[in-house]
Amino acid sequence: MLYTVEKKFAEHLEETVKKYLIFIDTCSLMNENADQFWGNIIPLLLRENKQIIVPLQVCREVEKHAKAPEHVDPRRSQLACKALSTIDRLQKANLITIYGDDNDRLFADNVFQTVFTRFRLRYDLLLITQDHNLAADIMNIRSSKAVNGVRSIRVERITENGCLGIFGRPKRRETPVSKSETAAVRRPAAVPPDDCFRLADKVKSYACNWMVSSVPSEGATVTALYDSNRKNIQLCRKITAGGEGTIYQTNIPGMVAKIYKKEKLNRTRHEKLCLLARKNLSCDGVCFPLALLYDKEYNFVGYLMRQAHGRELQKCVFQPQLLKKYFPSWTKQDTVTLCITILKKLKYLHDRNVILGDINPNNILVVSPTEVYFVDTDSYQIEGFPCPVGTINFTAPEIQRKDFSTFLRTIGNERFAVATLLFMIMLPGKPPYSLQGGENQVENILNGDFAYASGERCSGKAPEGMWRFCWSHLPRYLKNDFYETFRKGGLHSTEQTRFSTDVWLRKFEYYLDLLQSGKLCEHDSMSMELFPTRLKKNPHVAYIKCRICGNEVPADKAMEGICGDCLNKGETYHCAECGQEMVYKNYHKYIKKAPRRTVCPDCYHKKNAVYTTLLCADCGKPFSITYGEKESYDKKDFHLPRRCKVCRTRRSGSIFSDIPYQMPREEKPQTDEPIKSDRSSFLSVLEKWFRM
Repeated sequence: MLYTVEKKFAEHLEETVKKYLIFIDTCSLMNENADQFWGNIIPLLLRENKQIIVPLQVCREVEKHAKAPEHVDPRRSQLACKALSTIDRLQKANLITIYGDDNDRLFADNVFQTVFTRFRLRYDLLLITQDHNLAADIMNIRSSKAVNGVRSIRVERITENGCLGIFGRPKRRETPVSKSETAAVRRPAAVPPDDCFRLADKVKSYACNWMVSSVPSEGATVTALYDSNRKNIQLCRKITAGGEGTIYQTNIPGMVAKIYKKEKLNRTRHEKLCLLARKNLSCDGVCFPLALLYDKEYNFVGYLMRQAHGRELQKCVFQPQLLKKYFPSWTKQDTVTLCITILKKLKYLHDRNVILGDINPNNILVVSPTEVYFVDTDSYQIEGFPCPVGTINFTAPEIQRKDFSTFLRTIGNERFAVATLLFMIMLPGKPPYSLQGGENQVENILNGDFAYASGERCSGKAPEGMWRFCWSHLPRYLKNDFYETFRKGGLHSTEQTRFSTDVWLRKFEYYLDLLQSGKLCEHDSMSMELFPTRLKKNPHVAYIKCRICGNEVPADKAMEGICGDCLNKGETYHCAECGQEMVYKNYHKYIKKAPRRTVCPDCYHKKNAVYTTLLCADCGKPFSITYGEKESYDKKDFHLPRRCKVCRTRRSGSIFSDIPYQMPREEKPQTDEPIKSDRSSFLSVLEKWFRM
């Protein structure tokens, strides 16, 4: 019998249904050939008593496409409506099952990654999708060293005849591929080849340093060279100066000039800037070199660029107090929009094989969430010219402690810096490897010692308070992505597996959609806050409002309606003895009902320290006198007591009680005559009594 292609596909589909736990993605549900696919697979599902799993988030995405205005994409809207009808029909027939719940805020792609990671050791798993990026992410789970020993994981797509087919693989190359080439960003077809820098695997450097007697300064005229055109530029007011040179306002509105220091002028820098300027790159806010500048003797001295505006990211977003000062009305929606704005500029650069190298928050200026400027672009890595500088927090573990001028960074190295930048915008200014009880930043990065929790995975080292609250309010899919990127052994923690700028852009656009639609605020209104005052609400926990600060807190974490933070706060006053500042905590005031102390602990201990030890005149036992007691007796002009407290108490009320007596204010003048006693002796009293 002839073994036809159709029979081969049918047998493959039958084996797949028998062996695998099958999941399906949004794009496959809305595929043009979906009806034919269901016609092929439904008989097999009925025979094997199997179901296909559809995540709830996939259903939400299909609904979103179905509700979109028809003028946006009428065909897509029709396919989405058709897919919804199919889902409803198959669910009633018990041929598909919906996975997830209403509190699940994961991005659809992350649902698959989370589920496949969780069940990879228990089931053979198959994902049906048309998305190449998602397919690559799922296959990374299978190939990751961190998950060796997994069962079979496959990714297939719906073909034109309604069957399942694997994603095509590129043919093997005859010549070896360099490390930098394999790690480079795949250039989208929309980018003209002439706009892209070629890939290189060797550092390009020239030993020649140029000897320049002086460099132009304020008021001087320099020549700008545009290809073969020349234009005189006047250096006007000095704007700022740095380690490499000085920035000047020019006579051309909106343009500034960077003039290098004499020792920074060399052929390597000149060749690199020539290469950058020739490309005529244009991206709003990225201040590329537009033309090279020369002095009167035609010596290279700097370059011309567009003027940037705004405040440094490091000084206006990465410091919470300054963030509140400069952008008081910002919410989480603004910081997410800021991430999207930055990611779009990074995508523009990466699509053209430009690697920033040193993603430094001091080189990103912020005007608003949608207006951002990149400066110091002359340090970017292009072709064989490396970025010679770096910042510890933004340096990938595989290149820590290296001389950046001696090698070319890969796009995988850069992706670590991108993830770090996004993390530090979401937790304003907090590096991902800043933790309690850890080593220094370099050691933490090398060890992959990431402190923040994802689900039940927790190191217990996350900083207490505000940072833990900020982390808690991130969507679950984003927390999982950061965890898998920064934790040693994570699915996306290596140079080859880190997320691209495209992937992060999609994830943050989805986050923005969740915020704008109000879905996150429905669950917890504090999700919009930049600095939440508590952890994200747990739907199974009761919350109350603190009667002092008004913040919502778990009922079991409060005492008599007061949150823990407020219990540790209180009224400030000063010690009656030394003047030291003291706090009468709300815990002592409202819970312990303790009176306010008048003296600080130091003065209290000092007053209760032993001044002297005496022997009791009655019982003969030693007793102590404190400094506080001595001070009290001195103020009253009393002698120190001669008896212990027990004996004094026993004698209380008796004519023989040992009440301290007042010292005489005035002493009688001393004379040579003996002092006569006013008292009669006991014998004289008896003698007088017997005579009566």
